[in-house]
Amino acid sequence: MCIVADDRPGLLSLVSASLAAQHLDVVSAQAYTRTPPGGVAEAVDFVWVARPPDIELPVRSADAARVAAVLRSLIKGEATVEAVARQGRRPSVPPPGASTRVTFEDAPKSGLAILTVETFDRPGLLLAITLALFRARVQIVSSEATTEGGRVVDRFTIAELDGASVGGHRRGAVQTAVLAAIDTLSQSRPTS
Repeated sequence: MCIVADDRPGLLSLVSASLAAQHLDVVSAQAYTRTPPGGVAEAVDFVWVARPPDIELPVRSADAARVAAVLRSLIKGEATVEAVARQGRRPSVPPPGASTRVTFEDAPKSGLAILTVETFDRPGLLLAITLALFRARVQIVSSEATTEGGRVVDRFTIAELDGASVGGHRRGAVQTAVLAAIDTLSQSRPTS
């Protein structure tokens, strides 16, 4: 899927919630921001999705239409991320020996921070990470997510809301927030 929308804080978490609500797992993703001359900043997200193994349905164009409808509803404030995420929540059990690693490095050209999350794949993971970043009040400048063999490597170039680099003590706070969100995701069970 290719999703283009006016950029705004938390947009990637809204996209992630829209996908999770349709029971679509993110296989790979790339998210960018561009500003056309004289225009408004736009987010351009490329997302490769698949159904989880326990749902034997193909991904169809109607799924993309439903994702778009949910995303519009979230952007307009007609629905909340929490309510939409509950629709897509499915239980997940960590595989034996599963671990999570969250690290930072500096982007070579921009000096911004690159947050790398390495963990096992589970439903709603991208949503949990992007929502934690939004709540930590940092902006995602770009991201790349890959899943292979049940292992996820997600890289986010992030900045403070004013565009400044995320500094040392803030990096620790962001890292803790992301780890807590992932941990909570692993512990959550669907409610009836």
